[in-house]
Amino acid sequence: MVYEVPSVALAARILKLLSRYKYRDCTLTEIAERLSVSKTTCLRVLRTLEREDFVRFNPETKRYSLGPYLIPLGNRAAELNQRIASAMAELRVVAEKTALTSVLVQRLRDDRLIYIASAEPPDVRVRITVSVGQQFPITGGAFGKCFLAYDEESAWRRWTAGGLKAFTPNTIVDPERFEESLREVRRKGYAVTHAELTSGISAVAVPIFNRAGQVELVMACLAVTSQLNEEREQCAISQLRASAARLSEWSGYPISMERKDGELDP
Repeated sequence: MVYEVPSVALAARILKLLSRYKYRDCTLTEIAERLSVSKTTCLRVLRTLEREDFVRFNPETKRYSLGPYLIPLGNRAAELNQRIASAMAELRVVAEKTALTSVLVQRLRDDRLIYIASAEPPDVRVRITVSVGQQFPITGGAFGKCFLAYDEESAWRRWTAGGLKAFTPNTIVDPERFEESLREVRRKGYAVTHAELTSGISAVAVPIFNRAGQVELVMACLAVTSQLNEEREQCAISQLRASAARLSEWSGYPISMERKDGELDP
């Protein structure tokens, strides 16, 4: 069942209407008629949007237009979309150089992840295909470890206290081993798992940081476990770390690419 808050839905429809060139400057009556709502309801939502600077009201013309707060909001959205576009460009490079399916993962909620982009290698007979938009739990596999490893260690107890779910026979369900695997990810700057989330599928993943030092995205390569030898694994690690370092730096995070022990310095 889809739940909807009527006033929020109407606010969104009003903003969408005013964003169109033809309706960029409308009276209350025009907005209410166009959206097929009562003027009383429409006015109540418009006044709330005006107080929050999402719309502007001209008392002389009695017309509403988009408000000033949408400018920084739009700039922020454009900045984020540009980062996603840059990440997708890097994703294609990684897929081509590793000959592995490469994916971009975002933290949808505290406990859920989602594929937001994928790139398949050219001229490869056996490949893994993922569905963009597919969601999965954060405690399964390399993707989640890249997010969780940089949370406060005290937060890890939330995931281990209630028991860890086994997705495959390889899933780490022992709390101590799980927490140690997160520490290892933090030390190395990347995660490698073999059939921990999906049987027969291995993943190599790296975090992408924002300017505040938080993990904003995770980039990863997927492989059939039986076909991921040491050489291919190291190639994926190298390519992913290089791309993640570039994307993190472009986001404003001052990342040092190499430490003397060869590990990523987050």
